[in-house]
Amino acid sequence: MNRKLLILVLAGMLLAPIMSVRAFAVRQVAQLAKAADGAVGTQFFKGTFAQALAKAKKENKKLMVDCYTLWCGPCRHMAKNVFPDENLGKYMNANFVCIQLDMEHGEGPELNKTFNVKAYPTFIFFDAEGKEMSRFEGMCMQDEFQKRCERILKGEAPIVKEDSETAKKVQPQVAEKDTIIDEGKGVNFIKGSDVRLADVLAQAKRENKRVLVDFWATWCHACMKMNNTTFRDTRIGNLMNYTFVNYAVDVDNDPDGKSLVEKFNIKAFPTYLILNPDGTEYNRVVGSNPVEPFAKALTDALLGKEDRFTAMERMQQEAIAKAKAERQSKLTASPKATPKTKVRFMSGTDVVKAIKAAKAKNRNLMVFVSDSDYKSDYVEKYSFNDGAIADYLNNNFVCLFVDANSKQGDAVITKYEVMEQFPSFLLFNSKGEFKGCAGGAMRDVDTMKDTFNMYLNYTPQK
Repeated sequence: MNRKLLILVLAGMLLAPIMSVRAFAVRQVAQLAKAADGAVGTQFFKGTFAQALAKAKKENKKLMVDCYTLWCGPCRHMAKNVFPDENLGKYMNANFVCIQLDMEHGEGPELNKTFNVKAYPTFIFFDAEGKEMSRFEGMCMQDEFQKRCERILKGEAPIVKEDSETAKKVQPQVAEKDTIIDEGKGVNFIKGSDVRLADVLAQAKRENKRVLVDFWATWCHACMKMNNTTFRDTRIGNLMNYTFVNYAVDVDNDPDGKSLVEKFNIKAFPTYLILNPDGTEYNRVVGSNPVEPFAKALTDALLGKEDRFTAMERMQQEAIAKAKAERQSKLTASPKATPKTKVRFMSGTDVVKAIKAAKAKNRNLMVFVSDSDYKSDYVEKYSFNDGAIADYLNNNFVCLFVDANSKQGDAVITKYEVMEQFPSFLLFNSKGEFKGCAGGAMRDVDTMKDTFNMYLNYTPQK
């Protein structure tokens, strides 16, 4: 045992009087040795594909190629949360030589002419002679990944299935085929063009019922389908007419349409809002459905169960709030330095000053908000050094860099209500008007042009 290792072990002995000295020493030696040789998790070969294949042949193993991109969230999840697993690492290291290939840089683009990878991550398995054995796409948990690899080693196709029960529950349901009983006894709606909500609530109070408000629009295909199918059904008519006073609001044309949408925070159409007779919200159902699923959704709503779309929105808002709190807990007084790229950025972080500069040059303004995570890092290192993107931005925009992890950046995020999704691109037209916030890792100039023009040319309906 070397002197440094001995000192660490002895120090541990002194700090753990309740442990057996020998047991503690053995544990410390094992942990230090393990950390020293880096034997935790799946080990990835550092070299070329050809070198990795030669190593696999020499060691009589198969070759596993992790095809990833720098902007891919599922790829990053696998790298940070799955491959470091010790048990998976033992299995993979014993049976495979593993290599990670960036499919957009280095030898990745050339190899992809043969690999033909179209989704990320993709895991390709080769025998020692370089012949593809099998492949599968997408992220999964450690146990499922190992099961797929075990099947491939046996010469069987991997079984790809959903790994998360939660993910299954929030996936959009496949609409069942409508079977409509249309006897002219469907849902009786009071029209928002004829009667105000206050009068409908008064009727509900007299009849000891709740009000169901159908928020719909003529341009909404799902709304029109409900009107022409589910709401014409006798069974749904019996259920809704007996249980509710039904009130249909055309959000674009009825007198109170827009104000009711704003009051009850309606974000998707159709939404079926259930109100108590005093006008307070009891529950809601979002989205169209055939007869039986819609009847079940209404029944669940009456029992107080949360609609799945509402649940998804709530979980999203909770995740955003959590991410914001975590970011704000670590804000720095001084922002990160503006990156040196082919895109020319103004100095400083003053958006008001940047708006004036853009107006003076009769240009649009793009404010890049970075949280220094992998997607922001990708844009800084690669997108902003792409010649076509740099030409587009330098010729049409004044550009400003904002560090989301600084106090100055957080003030900008708060002022312009930027969601916790980075990188973000705040866009102002040449008049200095704020036109919105685009998000995501823009990887090519066409995507950037299309996205930015959509925001810059958008005119809200009056």
